[in-house]
Amino acid sequence: MKDGLLRYYAKRTAQALFTAWATLTITFAIIRFMPGGPMDFLLAKLMMGSMGPGQSFSSPTNPEAVEAFREIAQLYVDIDPTQPIYVQYFDWFGDVLQGNLGRSIFYGEPVMEVMAPVIPWTVFIVSLAVVMSFLQQIIFGGLMANYEGSSLDTRATTLFIWIQSIPYFVWAILLLFVFAFQYGVFPISGKVNPSATVGLNWAYVSGILNHAALPVISLAIASLGGGVLAMRANSIQVLGSDYVKNARLRGLETSRISVRYIARNALLPMYTNFLLSISYVFGGSLILETIFQYRGMGWVMYRALQARDFPLMMGGFILFTFATVTAIYVADITYPLIDPRIEEGESSESF
Repeated sequence: MKDGLLRYYAKRTAQALFTAWATLTITFAIIRFMPGGPMDFLLAKLMMGSMGPGQSFSSPTNPEAVEAFREIAQLYVDIDPTQPIYVQYFDWFGDVLQGNLGRSIFYGEPVMEVMAPVIPWTVFIVSLAVVMSFLQQIIFGGLMANYEGSSLDTRATTLFIWIQSIPYFVWAILLLFVFAFQYGVFPISGKVNPSATVGLNWAYVSGILNHAALPVISLAIASLGGGVLAMRANSIQVLGSDYVKNARLRGLETSRISVRYIARNALLPMYTNFLLSISYVFGGSLILETIFQYRGMGWVMYRALQARDFPLMMGGFILFTFATVTAIYVADITYPLIDPRIEEGESSESF
């Protein structure tokens, strides 16, 4: 492995680790210092309650109140407020690295136990939406580039600009109204068929696909417009390159030129966008799952927001952020596998 490629991997790894560390540090600062944040919220709940007859914690300096606050803070956010701040930070940081994100106030369970059952459902719809959108971007973008300047290209460009300008939640509401409320083609809410037996049977699997259809289509449409226009621009640039012109002069078949020369090189910049779109779709799942009442990570985060369940909100924020950092990191370290210029020590920053 060449020195340039080693430096590339080292740089990308360092960037990912720094981003993850910065995210955790900012989260700790929000928990510990933000006015009205988790610590103030827990303290307010403690001061408003009582531990028995005549034992109301009306003063935060009351030794019993201090001890009770220490216990409740350790229980819900894994922070001991009586320790020096650097000790609090390193203890909390170590707990997070071990998967301990605190305890949900609303559910009364560890955050990871609340999130673990719903993570696969969000990953499922996100994966389907990203793959569906990416395939459509390649097909439509390539066709538009092939007919550059025609009425088809002009109309399609206008259409996809219009699609890109509409937020995903508007698409979700429109699809829900038309295909669920008006025509009843898809269910209004939920993620499985309650009458089906859980397992690898058609009734259960078809119910999952049926409930996921509208959320997936909403996410796919929302990320379609920009990707199609980017693929069109990449393809037009490749079509005008010298090696494509030389291939045509050599009399190579059109199909071979389209696949081996045009599509392969036009897809290189799209690869990074493909993985980055995962983070965009993950972020949109909070509102989307709430609209469709699809009980995934976004739906749990919305319930946590309603209940002012700060530990669960912070835990969900960490998981969403780490999913984004991981997607970017995977895009960076796998890019040299499809772009040989990276192996020569060149940077892909221009993409």
